[in-house]
Amino acid sequence: MLLGDLIVNYDFKRVPLSSKQREQMKNKTYPYYGAQGIIDYVEDYLFDGEYMLIAEDGENLRSRKQPIATIVSGQFWVNNHAHIVTNNNSANLVFLCYWLNSSNVSEYITGSAQPKLNQANMNIIPLPDLTKSQQDDFATVIAIYDGKISSNENHLEILNNTVQTIYQCWFCDFNYPNATGEMRKSEKLHIEVPKNWKEMKFGDFLTHCSEKIGDIEAPIYSTTNNGIALRDEKFNKNLSKSHKTNKKIVKDDLIFGLSREILNFGVVTAEIGSVSPVYQVFKINQTVFLPFMLELEIRINMQNYMDILQLGAREGQGISKDYLLNKYILVPDIEVQKRFAEIYNTIQDKIAKLKEENAVLAAIRDALLPKLMSGEMQVESEVGE
Repeated sequence: MLLGDLIVNYDFKRVPLSSKQREQMKNKTYPYYGAQGIIDYVEDYLFDGEYMLIAEDGENLRSRKQPIATIVSGQFWVNNHAHIVTNNNSANLVFLCYWLNSSNVSEYITGSAQPKLNQANMNIIPLPDLTKSQQDDFATVIAIYDGKISSNENHLEILNNTVQTIYQCWFCDFNYPNATGEMRKSEKLHIEVPKNWKEMKFGDFLTHCSEKIGDIEAPIYSTTNNGIALRDEKFNKNLSKSHKTNKKIVKDDLIFGLSREILNFGVVTAEIGSVSPVYQVFKINQTVFLPFMLELEIRINMQNYMDILQLGAREGQGISKDYLLNKYILVPDIEVQKRFAEIYNTIQDKIAKLKEENAVLAAIRDALLPKLMSGEMQVESEVGE
């Protein structure tokens, strides 16, 4: 079977919108999809229903760091960087999506600088000769695993939202346990603050660090808008020819990377690692501010800290170290921080268990995929187990 014999193609309905066109839209309600997922929201939609998007171009076609096919549903718009298809009566869309994401299709991809999977090549990708009924059974089994993973992810979102809600209540609305209601006017922050909390400069509890990693073998990390990640999982470009010049980071360090629109930063959770020499690394005095608390404060109240970005950096924008160290921040009473840490750690334990469970479920699912798709494993017996 060939993919083109199992799909209905709607590429002719795609309409790309420039960033300027999208910026001028007021009611940005509907997802705007590109090759690798949602890239914006727009005021109208082209498609309504369930479809599969297949990347038409982009580096990910070769690196496969992300899925090249995604099932989307609802009302949405698609640009011209993703093929948009649905299944015909001979195929199951879930089966097609999983097969594309788990198979090597490199011989159908053209271009080196800009990899491309054109429609003609996409249509001749061969698939295993499974009946529609076998494909449906495959989708049923996969739905069991994906359903549990999705349920866990929803629970993870609830737990993360709970952390932020409690933080907002305690440290933004000042409704923390045993709060006396005694407030005072902060001359430095120009707001009412709890009487026994302190305004301090970042420099009072942060120490700038420029130690190089040298010959120490350690993973390389980068910052993203969501925190810290292993560099080779997110980026391909090397910022430094020699990793020896990278800055050393250790657990609980606060690091800032380059940014253009929002702060790229995070607190290190690994025991040791390194980052690009252009990064800013700080040690946190934990008798003043607990590291995870400081990260939450900056992330939740991002608008209050955007002024530390330094315009005109060579690649994007880096923070101004001197400006940061002289900027004032409200430091909660350390005992209140510790009380919150107890709640935070309990929730983080639950989050870790859910992530571990999802990793196991995904590993089992992925191990089953080739056997199910080849027909080697009988689907009915697997569901019965």
